[in-house]
Amino acid sequence: MKNKKYVVFLSITILALAILSTLSASASEDKPIIVCTTEAVGSLVREYLGDKADVVVLVNPSICPADFDMKPSDMYAVSNAKILFKQNIQGEFWLEGLIEASGNVNLTQVAIPGVYNTPEGAKSYIERVGGNLTTILGIDLSMEEMGMLEDLDEVSNWITGQAQDYQVSSIKVICMKWQKLFVESAGFQVVATYNPPETLSVSDINDLIDTAESEGVALIVDNFQVDVEFGKSIADEVGAEHVVLTNFPGAIPGTESLAEMFRYNAEQLFKSMSAWNYTGALREENESLKDRVTLYQITTALAAVVAGVEAVFLYTKRGKM
Repeated sequence: MKNKKYVVFLSITILALAILSTLSASASEDKPIIVCTTEAVGSLVREYLGDKADVVVLVNPSICPADFDMKPSDMYAVSNAKILFKQNIQGEFWLEGLIEASGNVNLTQVAIPGVYNTPEGAKSYIERVGGNLTTILGIDLSMEEMGMLEDLDEVSNWITGQAQDYQVSSIKVICMKWQKLFVESAGFQVVATYNPPETLSVSDINDLIDTAESEGVALIVDNFQVDVEFGKSIADEVGAEHVVLTNFPGAIPGTESLAEMFRYNAEQLFKSMSAWNYTGALREENESLKDRVTLYQITTALAAVVAGVEAVFLYTKRGKM
């Protein structure tokens, strides 16, 4: 049904393309249009090229690629693009129809699959994007690549240092499965993951709650592009901290690059862990106070019993006298 909807939409946009295509004549020949399916690649292309190219990202970074809603401007961009970078992920099911309808026979398609949402995986992404841009455009981007890799190393070292300072290796986490690799790369212990909330059964949810309680889970981690409320309901149920991480750069202010996204996500984890430790200390203090109150009540009750026994004894003794 989704494919049929896109075919109908693409047919309608042909008329819009006829008008938009007249604008291409005024476009600068030495400033190519480069289309990227998501910000995972788009943010890197921008860092590499700056204003040397018009970079168009199809999917808004705040949504899941599977929820992409095409616009006539997207069709125009693909129709006139020199390069299209894609991730070959399941959520890009709409891409083949878009490319076919664009009629761009000169489009160079480049797939950059694999892990990008960990510092180590992002290095491979940076190198592959840069290598393809260098080959296709014939320009030297070695300095830009070096700077981007240095930024990644810096944030990676910071995360490692924070993880050691906070001793996070013993901190147990349940997270949305698309955040698992990053959470583990930050040093935390992932004991369970979950799929998009709309796919979960009541049994799945109960299993998550049981695992959280039995394992003493500290953090429940949601993915910004999928849901920001599901994890909160689980966290409230089991007394854990709720964390929301982003899976794409640019979805949240201050996360325009992959390095900035990693720092932001790590900060959310470390801050939430500190909050959990603090509330844990308060819980222990509260339990200690409860124990003291209970002990006081027991002691008071025993004292009352002893006083009662002594009173009876004295009364009986006086009666005998």
